[in-house]
Amino acid sequence: MNKFNQVRKQKNADEEQAEMFADTMDMIARERAVSRLFSGNKSLQVHNLSHALSLINKQLEYEYDDMIMNTSTEEMHVLHDGIKTLIHGWQNSNEIGTELAEELQNPQNFSDYQDYIKHLLRLSKLETTIKALANFKK
Repeated sequence: MNKFNQVRKQKNADEEQAEMFADTMDMIARERAVSRLFSGNKSLQVHNLSHALSLINKQLEYEYDDMIMNTSTEEMHVLHDGIKTLIHGWQNSNEIGTELAEELQNPQNFSDYQDYIKHLLRLSKLETTIKALANFKK
């Protein structure tokens, strides 16, 4: 019974990691969409709320398609390594040094991974942080 519980626990951990990875990739697509939609401008002129939503959804759809079709294997490895390191940093945030915690925007302040990556997204630092972490790992 003990071996069975260990296997089940590992399977659940693997599924949780996969879900966290997928959520992070989704947030990267969202960050790219916002960045490209604004194209360096501080504001976006829209006619009404439905127009704004339409623009955002079209750009987000484009980013999803672009990410699926045009992400090279090398870039996917970079994103994978960086996301794994980001997840590990968040999960073990109480064990990392103060300097690294500051660079990672204090992950110890977030009890939920979703809230943490949304915070990085709001700062427009999600993808750059992930790529830096991938390089840090090497």
